[in-house]
Amino acid sequence: MDTGNVSAKQADMRAGHAKAGFGGDILDTFIAQAEENVESGYYGTVGKVRPIVQKVSLRQTLEQRKFSLISEIKHASPAGEYSFENIDVKKTAMTFRDCGADAISVVVEPKIFKGQLAHIAVSKQVGLPVLFKDFVIDDSQIHAAAFYGADCMLLVATVAKRLGLDLGRMVDKAHALGLEVLLECYDAVELGAALRTKADIIGVNNRDLKTLRVDLYHTKRFIESVPKGMELDRPLISESGVRDRKDAEFLRFVGAKGILVGTALWKADDLAAKVRELRLEGG
Repeated sequence: MDTGNVSAKQADMRAGHAKAGFGGDILDTFIAQAEENVESGYYGTVGKVRPIVQKVSLRQTLEQRKFSLISEIKHASPAGEYSFENIDVKKTAMTFRDCGADAISVVVEPKIFKGQLAHIAVSKQVGLPVLFKDFVIDDSQIHAAAFYGADCMLLVATVAKRLGLDLGRMVDKAHALGLEVLLECYDAVELGAALRTKADIIGVNNRDLKTLRVDLYHTKRFIESVPKGMELDRPLISESGVRDRKDAEFLRFVGAKGILVGTALWKADDLAAKVRELRLEGG
């Protein structure tokens, strides 16, 4: 694992997480599993065939629309709401596109969320921007996102803060590899730090990663919390907790540029109908 940007003490903490198993809050569980995934070589690309894909800017897509839907391919919910062993990723991506989704988020974490890196390139075949979604703690994950053809990757400010990672450096590394960055934040402090980076898109997570509790009004409070002297100068996406059209309309009303939805799609009786419901007209 690349620990060049953290102290020896922090590196030891990572190793301790991996050896001792999960502990602390839910976020510790996610971080410990991410460390294990990195150590296992899951993100290695040596000997792999690099997919040939056409890059599409997620930021430009968001800026060109009044309100956007990013539909997510996620095999399992961390809250235990559903779990699928097999999803026809290409068929699903085509359904997302045909029903009006503006982009596709692909969860690649293999243990908790049951994702696969190969699903990035499969999803890219339908022509929409594709977001690489994972708990990114290491450069190998950034390289994998670029290698498998993602247009944008998710970075989580709360994870970086807990591990003492340099968010600005990680954003710059992603850009150097041709990736845009959606930087997910939870509070005003993280937002201020995010706006000082070159991240292309800001995400606000309505789900508290420590408890998994969801509050859609968190997006409203978040938008109102922009630090004095700064401005929200890039698209903002509201993530987690959207259940229906009413929720999507609320988030558009309070100022979100779009929504990222996974669980509501996969719990729906008719996935295609749910995409159409959440893809608000006039977007």
